[in-house]
Parts: sequence; structure tokens; C-alpha cells
Amino acid sequence: MYFPASRRWRRSRPPCSTGLIDAEWVVTAAHCVTQAGTGGAPYTVMDPALFHVRVGSNDRTQGGSVAKLKEIVVHPGYQYLDDRSEGKDIALLHLDTAVPQTPVRRATTIPAPGTPVRQIGWGYTSTSDNDPSQLPVQLQQLDTKVIAPATEKCRVDANGDDSWGYRDNDICTDNPEGVRGPCNGDSGSPLLTKVKGRWVITGVDSRGVGDVCGETPDIYTSVGYYHRWIAGVVH
Repeated sequence: MYFPASRRWRRSRPPCSTGLIDAEWVVTAAHCVTQAGTGGAPYTVMDPALFHVRVGSNDRTQGGSVAKLKEIVVHPGYQYLDDRSEGKDIALLHLDTAVPQTPVRRATTIPAPGTPVRQIGWGYTSTSDNDPSQLPVQLQQLDTKVIAPATEKCRVDANGDDSWGYRDNDICTDNPEGVRGPCNGDSGSPLLTKVKGRWVITGVDSRGVGDVCGETPDIYTSVGYYHRWIAGVVH
């Protein structure tokens, strides 16, 4: 996480991250749990048995609680495309057992431009890393801010390509010093804001606008905008 490396969609799928939003549910990016469809289907939801989650540890290899999945629910508006994103990149994962850790509060609105946010994840930290065995063991973090979606660098890359840019109801986060931001392995990781001294999950990491980590803003799917859909699934 947080230094330049090649990326767009993270289809190669180093481990994705999630946020615990209920004792039995976590939220992540839809592209982490889908693959190209067959027989005319727009995409296929992957087998829940392929996944497990670790909750409540800053070490991705040990500690906390480990649970398997019994269900994956992808937002109905999500589209699986290899060459662009149309947004709505969000999915809910139903754990096979409740975990004792306290869920993070969920946002109910999209944060305004200028809002301080914290990015967290276990993605790559170097341009030379492309082997999942080299992903950091300890959780990484970066403090940045939300920037206005009308900002050009939120919408197009250096070549004017909008394939991976902002879509309605996404969140665009700044890339400090022009070199820092999420990278491969950070997909699905929470975007956090602090409200009255408590952390709130406001987004899940979807993609970068450009093809080099940290050189462009990052795009998050808004948890706040989709909070009614989330509440309708998590009950």
C-alpha cells in the first residue's frame, strides 16, 4: 500500500480486505468475489467456500477471529467489465458464524470534499512487489482527504481516459505528494472517517483512476450511499 505500482482492477486477486459491519456480515468490493460469466451471464459470483476472513487483528496471518463464508451478496447494479468500471462495486459477505469483535459503525451519507479520511489495508508497498507472498503482514494506513468528484484527476487519467474514473455516488480520495495511495491487495479495504471520536466506515476501495498506484486519486464505493441496500440485506 501507498507507493507506486502497476494496477487497475485488482483481478489478480491478492487477498482483499473487508470491514465488519455486523456480527455475521462484512463488506468488500464486488470485483473481489466475482468472475467473468458464462452462457451469457454478466458475471458469476464465486463459491463462498473459496474464502475466509480474519477479523480483529492488525496482523493478517494470526490473531483475531477466523470465519468462513456461507453467502455472497453482490449489489444488483454491479457490472463485471475488464476494461472499465461503472461503479456500484460493493458486496456483502455472510459469515458462517458470528464473531465477537465489535462491528464498525456505517456511514449514512457521502463525505463532503475536504473531509479527512483514513485508508487502511494490506496491499503492496513497493513498485517491485507483485508476489502475494511479499504483501505486508502488518496493517498499513494513510491519512488523506476526500476531493470533489468534479476534479479532473478524479475523472480521467493522464491520457484523458475515463474508464476507471469517478462514477455517481463514488468517493474520490486524494493521493498525497502524488505518490501515495492504495495498491494491489487493498481492494475492498475500508475508508474510515472519525465522527464524535468514533471511527465510521464510509467506503470500500474499488480502483485507481490511473494505472500506477499513488500517481492518481483512488476511487471508493460509498457505504453511506448504499446504506439502505446494506440494511435490507443485513437483518
